Amino acid sequence: MKSRLSPILIWGITAVTGLVAAFVLWLGWPAGAAELPTGTSQVEVQFIEDELTTSAPTGQKDGWFGGLSSPCDFDSWYVEYAGKAECVTIGERAGTITVTSTGKRIELPADARKSITAWAVAEAAGTPPPARALLVRDGEPVGIVAVADPATATPVG
Repeated sequence: MKSRLSPILIWGITAVTGLVAAFVLWLGWPAGAAELPTGTSQVEVQFIEDELTTSAPTGQKDGWFGGLSSPCDFDSWYVEYAGKAECVTIGERAGTITVTSTGKRIELPADARKSITAWAVAEAAGTPPPARALLVRDGEPVGIVAVADPATATPVG
């Protein structure tokens, strides 16, 4: 008796199954926290809307498929920093600055501090200025800086 499945069909099914398995593993692979490389980097500044920010449980992006789930709404970013987590809502991109990273420390030079302060005042337009800004590199949050004292930023992750 002859087999009903041809060898080409068997190889085709095996190849498709392998590709689907590889895609699922790639999609679900736990991603590490975004970090700045040591030295200088360009980052975008986006002000955090504190009145729309809510607390979140830590560790929501850990493990398999953690990147697919989020405790936040569709219009907020899940950010872990300094041992806590928040769902932050951000405004429009304010501008780009240069920062210096030395391990777990992000320092802002004087011109970057002046830019953040000026952008915060311009963003306020008669309302209280934003208190914090999110630093973003390549679409990933890397730090949070207090507008009142923008000398250093707290790394995200």
